[in-house]
Amino acid sequence: RVMCSGTVSPHHVLRAFQKGADAVLIGGCHIGDCHYLKGNYMTIKRMTFLQDLLKFTGMEEGRLHLEWISAAEGPKFAQVIREFTEKIKKMGSPRLKQAPRAA
Repeated sequence: RVMCSGTVSPHHVLRAFQKGADAVLIGGCHIGDCHYLKGNYMTIKRMTFLQDLLKFTGMEEGRLHLEWISAAEGPKFAQVIREFTEKIKKMGSPRLKQAPRAA
C-alpha cells in the first residue's frame, strides 16, 4: 500500500512478478486530481518504462495495467477489478515468449 501511485517503484512491480504474480494493477488518482500534484505524471512515465521492459523480457502484454480511479468511485473500482481478473484468468499463467534464434 502506498500513498500515491507516483510512489510505486518499478522495483515493486518487478518484485511482484518475480514472486509469481500473474498480473499487476496500479490504481491512481485522475490526471489533475493528484493530492501530491504530479504523482500521476510520474506514474505514466514509470508505466511506460515498465511496459517496455516487460515486453523486452518476453512477458505477455496486458499483465500490467494502470487505471485512474478516485476514492469516490467504488463501483468503478469493483468493475475494473472484475474485468481485469477475468482477463488475466483467460490469459492463464504468464509465459515468457521465446526469443528468435540467431541464424
